[in-house]
Amino acid sequence: MNMSACQGCSYKGMSTNVEGNYVGVRVGEESNLTLCTTGDQIYCKDERVVVDLEPGPAMGKVEQSPMPIFKPCQKVSARRIVRRANDNDEVAFDKKLDNDFAAKRFCRERAKNLGLEMKVSKVDFALDGSKAVVYFTAEGRIDFRKLVREISRRFSARIKMMQVGARDEAGLIGGIGVCGQTLCCSTWLKDFRPISIQMAKRQSLSLNPSKISGQCGRLLCCLAYEDDQYQATPKKKAASPSESPKP
Repeated sequence: MNMSACQGCSYKGMSTNVEGNYVGVRVGEESNLTLCTTGDQIYCKDERVVVDLEPGPAMGKVEQSPMPIFKPCQKVSARRIVRRANDNDEVAFDKKLDNDFAAKRFCRERAKNLGLEMKVSKVDFALDGSKAVVYFTAEGRIDFRKLVREISRRFSARIKMMQVGARDEAGLIGGIGVCGQTLCCSTWLKDFRPISIQMAKRQSLSLNPSKISGQCGRLLCCLAYEDDQYQATPKKKAASPSESPKP
């Protein structure tokens, strides 16, 4: 669930009491649920709703109703449900998907023609089409001012460029990991820990890059999941020939 707590939260308890009206909404194709407040309305599971998000209004579907609140800080980050989706919203959502696809292709073509060393990963329009966020990866700083003007003129929208890292890009795009499961970063993992090759060595894993690297090309995040236990457990020292027990 997309309910990350504030950094350094000192709240240690856990309550499953439903306080007020909160539901879990799946926005677009995202794997995570967005915690939403419903005000004085009641929304049932599978209802289509319009949610007030940072880039702009977005279409979503209620997946969990009601949603338990585990920490007080989660209430602060809860998004507001604007209304139940109507026929106009459904039409706007279909147009948004078309714009997402068309804008991504347009951005890639124009970036190549402008000689910009960047990879456009995703374009996400608001439901009303007034704003869009362009997610991209690049090795260094990019002067994308001309590209922004061209995108804005082509789609009549305010454009925000957001540079992301390789791991963030994998979370945006999604996919299946080497374990056969949906990528952790696209489902529940939002805080990336530093990963080192020492973690693989401690777990006696193959050091073949193709076996310990994820879709992002970086070391697998799951190498850190049990690393603390491996560090806490001392390795057994192999007995030397002179120390071997006599028959």
